[in-house]
Amino acid sequence: MVKQERAERTLRRIISGAAEQFERNGYFGTSLDDITRAAGVSKGAFYFHFSSKEQVAAAVVEIAQERFEDVMTEQPCGPSDSPVQHLIDITHRLNQLLHLEPVMRAAVRLQREWPQDRAPKFDHYKLWHETAAHHFELAASRRELREGAPKNSACALASATLFSLEAYSRTSESTDETEQQLADLWEVLLPAITPMDVVDAYRTSPPEECVEPELSHQL
Repeated sequence: MVKQERAERTLRRIISGAAEQFERNGYFGTSLDDITRAAGVSKGAFYFHFSSKEQVAAAVVEIAQERFEDVMTEQPCGPSDSPVQHLIDITHRLNQLLHLEPVMRAAVRLQREWPQDRAPKFDHYKLWHETAAHHFELAASRRELREGAPKNSACALASATLFSLEAYSRTSESTDETEQQLADLWEVLLPAITPMDVVDAYRTSPPEECVEPELSHQL
């Protein structure tokens, strides 16, 4: 049992160290020595868990994919049952993940830099577009969307918010700063998609009920 717990701790350290290096230097700019040094483990310990740098990169992406999926399927963390409000809250949860978790940022960079025929599966764009489309359908059925809104509003909103979140995570130094940037983005987007008489009903700041993700503590 002690050996198993030690092995699990070593595994978490390797994945965490690899994520930090991939985020900072990219896949091709990161060496196996960089990973083992960041994790504080020997190469023998590394090879006990992974056969290559590519395999540990795939593990980083797998964890990020699972966490992204968790956020997409979370129940609303505030009292409102509004689909539009839930979308806003989801973006704040994603902002927390992208800003605070090297694993998420590493996966985004790996997906961007790896050749597509070799890149591990990280379908965060597709999943977020599907989630946005689903909430737009619900919002339309509840008359939360402005009449005459463009047909591809859901796709446009999904792209604008996710691309902005990724940019914020790379350029902003504090969570408070990115939260305000995201709130400002929603202040611009809401009048374009919701009736003017209900725009002010939506909260663009993070809900108090949302807590910061615990992925970093698990790694």
